[in-house]
Amino acid sequence: MRKSTLTVLASSFVAAFMLVGCGDKDAPSAETASSAAKDAGSLVFVDWGGTNTDARIAKNIKPFEEKTGIKVTVVTPSDYAKLIAMVENGTTEWDVMNCDAYWGVYAGKKGYLEPIDYKVVTEKLDKDVQLEHVVGAEVYDSVIAYNSEKYKDGSAPKTWAEFFDTEKFPGKRAMWQYPVTVLEAALMADGVPMDKLYPLDLDRAFAKLDTIKDSIVWWTKGAQPSQMLSTGEADLALAWSGRILTAQDEGSPVALEYNEGMRIAAGWVVPKNAPNKENAMKFINFISSAEQQAAFSSQIPYGSTNPEAVKLLSQEQIERIGQTDEQVKHEFYIDNTYWAEHLNEVVERFNAWLLKK
Repeated sequence: MRKSTLTVLASSFVAAFMLVGCGDKDAPSAETASSAAKDAGSLVFVDWGGTNTDARIAKNIKPFEEKTGIKVTVVTPSDYAKLIAMVENGTTEWDVMNCDAYWGVYAGKKGYLEPIDYKVVTEKLDKDVQLEHVVGAEVYDSVIAYNSEKYKDGSAPKTWAEFFDTEKFPGKRAMWQYPVTVLEAALMADGVPMDKLYPLDLDRAFAKLDTIKDSIVWWTKGAQPSQMLSTGEADLALAWSGRILTAQDEGSPVALEYNEGMRIAAGWVVPKNAPNKENAMKFINFISSAEQQAAFSSQIPYGSTNPEAVKLLSQEQIERIGQTDEQVKHEFYIDNTYWAEHLNEVVERFNAWLLKK
């Protein structure tokens, strides 16, 4: 029973967060990395791949290797089901993995992760993401996005209530085909304050979603919302901030609104019985420093979990990633513990709701 439940949960998490990254063709497989994992002066680092991992290697991993002499082998992509299988089979080959923070909470409770050694990991991060088994790596927001050619001069929706107002803002809404942040958006649209969302009132959330169900087009990959907005398939979208900002840089007519943004943290975890646990903790502490997080944010448009990192960015960069003092007042972290404990049951209910006519 335990294994089948874990398989379902692992599949749910993989389905959601394989969307974030794309494979890195130059990265070695877990099998080819296993010999490196056994060396005292090495560690195996698992990330999502693509441009994020390219930036991570350049801005974080190479400086870590130069400072410590520890050789880092990079494997992509992060794979929740594989980590669980390794731990259950006693064949752990990885030392550090980038994952969603709430998956880290879940996996830690199930015994698949090492506790973070806060005697080694001494950097002070946002309290929401400095947890027993996971340390916050970077932050992106689930936000209101829109076609900037259609909505000009501040005419786009600025709240989820407006996003759900199909009379004032007619047209299709692109939304993630997954309950995380979609249900929070529905509750805020129905008048629930950001600080009163959890535990989620599921009946109320689904009732609110019913009011715009016919106006929703669903997306399953992080790049899709900007494409839908650019082509006119959707006029508005619930989207990930980093994806919208990247699309902007590539010339797409898209923009975003950080008000009522839902902050999702990616995090660092150490698999149970990691071969190089001590080096893993050293790596997490190094990469959590203000200097290292700022270096990554300057390359990839994600926010930092170290409050001191923001001070090292330009004002333009800070505004772009939604981390000015004023912006942060109107954003919130999703509740990692809630989602870790309730994801499976909520996904089942969400999927059943999708099938209803």
